[in-house]
Amino acid sequence: MENEQTSCSYFIRNIAHLMANMQDRCLTHYGLSNQQARIIMYLAKHNIRGQKNIKRKDLEQYLNLRGSSVTSLMNGLEKNGFLERKQSEKDARRNELTLTEKSKELVKQMDLIFEATDNQLQEGMSEEEKMTFRLLLGIAHNNINV
Repeated sequence: MENEQTSCSYFIRNIAHLMANMQDRCLTHYGLSNQQARIIMYLAKHNIRGQKNIKRKDLEQYLNLRGSSVTSLMNGLEKNGFLERKQSEKDARRNELTLTEKSKELVKQMDLIFEATDNQLQEGMSEEEKMTFRLLLGIAHNNINV
């Protein structure tokens, strides 16, 4: 039987916690949490493709959060000037989510923050080890994401 401190889930939980804390420390300067930054990055990716009509359900799945939590995060982003919600001209039942200029300026900074975290995670690994690590993480993710 595996020792709790050598199990895969132990390492994954702790790595996720440490990465989120590291990113939160960097994002605090902007008044953002890690989850809010992930929403901005998700919207930036979709807005570039011309998709402004993002469903809250999509964000719930992406963040793995309940609807009320996503709504709370989006309310905070809107209140702090990072996000605008407008009623869709095509469908009055839907809102279009648009990033403000303030958040567009931060997207490049957040890319750097997320990249630095990723680099620190893989520090000391050879290129082959990095490829194997990403492959194994992908397999593990697919096994859990049922």
